[in-house]
Amino acid sequence: MAKLKGKRVLITGGAHGIGRTMAGHFAKDGAVLILSDMDAAGLAKVAGELSAKGATVHTYKVDISKKDQVDKMAADVIEKFGGLDILINNAGIGHNGEMVETPIPTWEKLMAVDFWGTLYHVYAFLPSMIRAKSGHIVTVSSGQAFFRLPTWGPYSVVKLALGAFSELLRIELRKFGIKVTTVYPFMIHTGFYKEIEGDTIGSKVSMKLLPLYSMKAETVGKIIYKAVKKQKAVEMVSPINALGFLTRSLPPVSNLVSHAALMFLGKSKEHLLEDANLQ
Repeated sequence: MAKLKGKRVLITGGAHGIGRTMAGHFAKDGAVLILSDMDAAGLAKVAGELSAKGATVHTYKVDISKKDQVDKMAADVIEKFGGLDILINNAGIGHNGEMVETPIPTWEKLMAVDFWGTLYHVYAFLPSMIRAKSGHIVTVSSGQAFFRLPTWGPYSVVKLALGAFSELLRIELRKFGIKVTTVYPFMIHTGFYKEIEGDTIGSKVSMKLLPLYSMKAETVGKIIYKAVKKQKAVEMVSPINALGFLTRSLPPVSNLVSHAALMFLGKSKEHLLEDANLQ
């Protein structure tokens, strides 16, 4: 069990949801918190609440899809605090839509935030971790990497790539004394999905019922915090994700799940062609 008192912990997306919850847990353990987010007001609010309880909190307004902003923050953190002990790549965006109607700019935005944003942070802080011969990198992927549900294809593809990067990174960084944890959350009831209303009856219903079958940010944040403390290689978060992982080894079952999901969530061919301007 890792001791966190005095450890320098950076959490991206720290102003809301799971990031905010994790910050609270690390603060209780006496960690030095470095929170980043695009929401400066949200960061200030979280920092104020935690500081009032005795926590040490530093904040940075950063768009993680911009390498220059990440590099600038990293240089400042390394200069002022000597680097990081724990990097938690938590920030991300979602997307709902079939691949045929997903334009290249949407793919580029998903990649910029959900994939490149993580890599920018890893490569900005990795040299200092290697020199220190210690460190812990945590990457939040998604259970969609296993289920790969139709209408969530672009998001699943990006998160699958992110999960592969993180799991391979763990093996390669072991020789430097650096730990890596890959996290696969299930559906979480946060603002992450608030702008996703769905285009079909099935998708609209699934979004309306989200509070009933999703996990709370507080629960997921605590699970990730414990996984970091235990220095776990992989955290599945929910048994449902473990089930999704197992179905990948059973192609008939996996295909059945995908086809059933498409029937419930997908658009008709006519509507899809019309919406995607392919007629």
